[in-house]
Amino acid sequence: MMRSRLLLAAFLLFSSAPAFALDIPVNDGFMTDAAGVLSAEDEAGIEKILSDYREATSNEIAVLIIPSLDGADIAERTVEIGRAWGVGTGENDNGILLLIAHEERKLFLATGYGLEGAVPDIVAKGIIETDIVPHFRDGNYAAGILAGVQALRMHIGGEYTAERYAEEKDTSGMWGFLLFFLFIMLQWLAAIMARTKSWWMGGIFGGAFGILLAVIISFWLAIPILVLLGLLLDYVISKNYKSRGKTKWWAGGGWGPGGGGGGGFGGFRGGSFGGGGAGGSW
Repeated sequence: MMRSRLLLAAFLLFSSAPAFALDIPVNDGFMTDAAGVLSAEDEAGIEKILSDYREATSNEIAVLIIPSLDGADIAERTVEIGRAWGVGTGENDNGILLLIAHEERKLFLATGYGLEGAVPDIVAKGIIETDIVPHFRDGNYAAGILAGVQALRMHIGGEYTAERYAEEKDTSGMWGFLLFFLFIMLQWLAAIMARTKSWWMGGIFGGAFGILLAVIISFWLAIPILVLLGLLLDYVISKNYKSRGKTKWWAGGGWGPGGGGGGGFGGFRGGSFGGGGAGGSW
C-alpha cells in the first residue's frame, strides 16, 4: 500500500513538472506579436527591417510582445527568453531583445555582451523613455517599436552617442538643485521672521516670491496669495518662536539635504546576455 502511494506521488510530481517549467514563447521571426496588438502590415514591415538589418550587419534585434508577465520580473523574463531564443551570434554575442508586456504596460531592452559598449544601460534607458514610450502612451505601438529600432541602429553604428540624452538629465538635475536651494532659502527666511516681533515681513517676502513666480509663469494671482501666506507664516512662527541663546541674525535652524535614489538594471548574467539593458513603463 505504501509502495503504491509512493509510486503515485512520484508519477504526479513528474507529470506536473512541465507546468512549472519556463514557458518560452514561440519565436516566429524577429518581430513576434503574441498579444495581437500590431496589424499584419505593421508586423511584416518591422520584420523586414530587422531581417535586412541582420543581413547587413550580422547584429540581431528581436522584438517580442506578450499579453502578460503573469507575475514574473520583466528583466529576468527578457534575459531568459533572449538566452532561450539565442538572439545574436554565439561568436559575437551581438543580440538585443525588446520585450513588451501589454497588460502590465512595461517593457525591457536587454543587450548582449557584444553590444553593451554601443548600447550601455544609460542609452537603453534613454531609448525607452525618449524614443519608444511617448508613442506607446499614444497607443501607437508600431511607431514606438520603429523609433526604438532606429535609435538602436544609430547608436550601434556610432551615429548617436549617450550625450543625446544628457540634456534631459541635466535639466532634471537643475530642477533638483533649484528645489534644494529654495528649501534652504525658506529656512533662512523663517529664521529671520522668527526673530522679529512684527509679522509684516512675511508679507514682503511672500510678495517678492509672488512677483518672481508671476514673471516666470505669468500667474499674477500668485502675488496676493503669497502675500497672505507669508503674513500667516510670519505670524505663526513669530508667536511660537522660543529663543535658544544668541544666534546671528542670518542663522537658521539645523538643516540637511534629503536622500534621493535612482535605479538601474543589471546582474542577470548568463549565456550571451550579461544583464545589460534597462526597463520602463507607459
